[in-house]
Amino acid sequence: MRVLRVIFAGLCLVVPLQAAASTDARVTGREVSNAIVSALSDAGIEAKPTINANRLFRKCSSDLQVEKAFGGWQTVRVYCPQENDWDIFVRTGHQKKKMKKNADVIEKREKLEKSNNLDLMQRVIAIRPIKKGDFLTRNDLGLQTLSRASSGGYTDMDALVGRRIKRPVRAGLVVKDRHLYPDWMVQSKQLVSIVNNAGGIEVTMSGIALENGRFGDLIKVRNLTSDNILHGFVAGSKKISVGPKIN
Repeated sequence: MRVLRVIFAGLCLVVPLQAAASTDARVTGREVSNAIVSALSDAGIEAKPTINANRLFRKCSSDLQVEKAFGGWQTVRVYCPQENDWDIFVRTGHQKKKMKKNADVIEKREKLEKSNNLDLMQRVIAIRPIKKGDFLTRNDLGLQTLSRASSGGYTDMDALVGRRIKRPVRAGLVVKDRHLYPDWMVQSKQLVSIVNNAGGIEVTMSGIALENGRFGDLIKVRNLTSDNILHGFVAGSKKISVGPKIN
């Protein structure tokens, strides 16, 4: 029986995955979807993965694993940790639950903010010194109410979790784009997997990225087998799809 390991809050959740008919059987999108639903259910999260049930992936001789991507469970990375490994990023449909608050309290707060704070907004700041090369965590960040006239910065801490710092940031400073390395999933001159989906069959080849790219970007990549230059969409970390556009 295939076993799905989910990395959650520093611990692994093991979820049974229905075995394929034989060791040569391909992994289907339905199997991946069911595994994600079961795994997140054990973690108390309802999921509706957006993946084609009929999509086929290469067989996996090891246990499939699932982990959160980009700092949350809205997207997960499903991967096969074998010698010729493969992975896929899947949107889970999970939405963060908002705290329930008394309607009267919310209404009073909104009226007060509207009347007194029209020229103010919250921005993400560093709450402690951050060194060059560090990856941001929630413990590094906080919110501070500042004038709307101040330019730049972020209003959502989750958008910064996992990003890498390009230059030192002192405590109390608003975190801006100039402090961050680009959020590339694929970097130029990096060895990547080129995935071609044709007629429900997925073929994977090795290649070299010729451009940087974020998720969904169209970039150039060189096929190491044919030496041809192709155009493909960034589908994941070190993964380029030369099939339909990534949504």
